[in-house]
Amino acid sequence: MGLDISAVSKLEPIEVPEDMEKWSDEWYDWESEQDGDVYSLYSSDSFREQAEGMVDGTYITTDDSQSTGFRAGSYTGYGTWRDWLAQSVMNGVLGKTGGAEQMWGSADGGDYGLPFMEIINFSDSEGMIGPVASKKLYNDFRKYENDVMDWMDEKYLTQTPIHSASWRDDEDKPIDKGDFEWFQSQYQEWKNAFRIASDNGVVMFH
Repeated sequence: MGLDISAVSKLEPIEVPEDMEKWSDEWYDWESEQDGDVYSLYSSDSFREQAEGMVDGTYITTDDSQSTGFRAGSYTGYGTWRDWLAQSVMNGVLGKTGGAEQMWGSADGGDYGLPFMEIINFSDSEGMIGPVASKKLYNDFRKYENDVMDWMDEKYLTQTPIHSASWRDDEDKPIDKGDFEWFQSQYQEWKNAFRIASDNGVVMFH
């Protein structure tokens, strides 16, 4: 079990034949006859802001669509990566303290303007992020990359423990080379996914 990510661009709505049950044999036969890949997209009631620009429905790719996919990790692993990102934002970018929990608190208070907020304050298992939030996030991943990596690099080089999220029983501990390289690799995967999805597409969590 874990989190997989798919991103696709340049989606167009497609009309589904009436009275056809989704995921039936008839559905799969119809899907296989289409000229592109078919996606059924649903936003989360809890994260409507992230879906802006892409309404629920059935879509198809075009000849100009781009796509990518990657493994974000186990649910625990992705949670760790996301909290490290949040800590790098709070400490390395904003000069504050805290991590994901503090950013969730900001979102609960109506503040969605923080860097990377749309991914940090989002489901860790399912849902979609539409083109509007994807464009903002892609810009965040580009704009703050040096700040984020400098903060992580300092933690690695000085072997300063990174705080473990309070909902875990893990002790604070330094990151090793493998941790740092994994964080960097995942950062690039996410940046590319949001680049693609910002062009009338989506990033899908599944």
